[in-house]
Amino acid sequence: MQRIVVAFMLVLIVGVPGPVFAGGLTVSDPLDSPALQVHNPAQCVLLDVALAGSRLVAVGERGLVILSDNEGQTWRQVDVPTRVSLTCVKFLTPTRGWAVGHSGIVLHTEDRGETWTKQLDGVAGAKLAVEAAMANADRGGPDGETARKQLDAAQLLVNDGPDKPFLDLYFEDNQTGFIVGAYGLIFRTENGGKTWQPWMDHVENPKGSHLYAIQAVGGDLYIAGEQGLFLRSTDKGRKFTRIETPYGGTFFTLDAERSGVIVLGGLRGNVYWTADQGRSFTQGEDPVPVSLGASTVLPDGTLVFANQAGSLLESRDQGRTLYLLDTQPLPPVAAMIALGNGKTLVTVGLGGVIRVPLSGAAREAKTGGVQ
Repeated sequence: MQRIVVAFMLVLIVGVPGPVFAGGLTVSDPLDSPALQVHNPAQCVLLDVALAGSRLVAVGERGLVILSDNEGQTWRQVDVPTRVSLTCVKFLTPTRGWAVGHSGIVLHTEDRGETWTKQLDGVAGAKLAVEAAMANADRGGPDGETARKQLDAAQLLVNDGPDKPFLDLYFEDNQTGFIVGAYGLIFRTENGGKTWQPWMDHVENPKGSHLYAIQAVGGDLYIAGEQGLFLRSTDKGRKFTRIETPYGGTFFTLDAERSGVIVLGGLRGNVYWTADQGRSFTQGEDPVPVSLGASTVLPDGTLVFANQAGSLLESRDQGRTLYLLDTQPLPPVAAMIALGNGKTLVTVGLGGVIRVPLSGAAREAKTGGVQ
């Protein structure tokens, strides 16, 4: 399941990066404050959902993490050491997972989401970026102008404070992983998140465009982002090079078919697919010109998208054609995941958790398509 937090979600979930002064009183920094217990947590704003074995784990606003052991019918909240919004959660194994979010937060669990520890935040990440840029300049790595730009960008992270979110993550194994986010942020770990390395100078992204999705496909790593940004690494993430796409808008979703076909979804319902690692692209046909903010692949290979209007669409031909599904109207969906044989979706978003049956969802006639 690939979950992307779209831009309209990011402006709705506001994380305060530092102490706030109100009436002469200092309010604790949400980055270092535990999440508050809330009533009906499954009805709060949630931004991602993942499977930890058979358990569902959802994350969202103000550090909310909730668990379900009955396929999303009931949920309970667990303690989390931060109050900033969490945008993404993924599990490498049924027990071992990570969550990332606002203020550069990275959390880790080894017990199916019952307990969480902080591995990184934006304050520490900015310091790491400065140290890496200075070390890079000292050993004469990049040319002088490039080294200066890297150091300036790193110093800007310190000056801005921890105000930039991570939006997606990928782990190859228990040790090696990547986290990506706004303004081109990308960090890498080789020890399961105990320590992190700034990785921006390994990515062909001179504009610092937002990075929304990262996924492995056929042994290579791909990143999708704003302004048509599409990156590929053929060496396990040591270097990401840009692949030109025919679209200049933002890609929010990145999915892969079993055959290796990559499907990208983005603004105004734009869908593009490539069957040759990005050497060529074909535009799919979406009957609704509304931005796609979430997607998932069902067990039978069917692609399901959710758009900003709360509609669900499916494609059974690798993104060539999309059909509207006749399902209940939904609030804007941030993420979704299929249960069992794919007959039920669990969606999360502005309306909290909503279970959507797909077995009886009829296709509505499309308005066009690539045959």
